[in-house]
Amino acid sequence: MISGTKFKMVGSSDYPLCDCCGKTNLTRAVIVENEHAEEFNIGVICASKVLRQVYQGKKLPVSQGAIISMGKEAKASAAWKIRNGYSAPSLAAA
Repeated sequence: MISGTKFKMVGSSDYPLCDCCGKTNLTRAVIVENEHAEEFNIGVICASKVLRQVYQGKKLPVSQGAIISMGKEAKASAAWKIRNGYSAPSLAAA
């Protein structure tokens, strides 16, 4: 089971096991990270429930298509950063 209250999308995954519900043989999975920086591999149906969005005062699940799109975007962003040598800026004391 996964733990946490706030999650963010890290990328898409090919791992066939959902850490949320235990389902095996997943065809579409994503990686989410909780507020403690722990990563979990979950299927898109569980991800749509975990990544709920507030709309007009109600928490609504995100569509499965949006979950897949967010996973691809997050994975592409990470690949872009690696390919272009991006790193977080560091601050040095003067």
